[in-house]
Amino acid sequence: MSQRMSLPHTSDRLDTPLLVAGTLLVLLSLAAAAWMLSVGDVVTAAGLGLLVAAGLLLTGIGLSPHAATH
Repeated sequence: MSQRMSLPHTSDRLDTPLLVAGTLLVLLSLAAAAWMLSVGDVVTAAGLGLLVAAGLLLTGIGLSPHAATH
């Protein structure tokens, strides 16, 4: 007979604070970069791209099942 392995709950796999922080960082940085581009400040908008990358990394770590922040 085969036994079914129980799947871990979603809350066990997600690191919610990192996920929320990363998502907010991405969204706010994209909004600020779009605003800076509309103003004409290309250098600042490009610099905000680094914050977008950092937010994506935080979100990725938060989604990782192996992330351990205790």
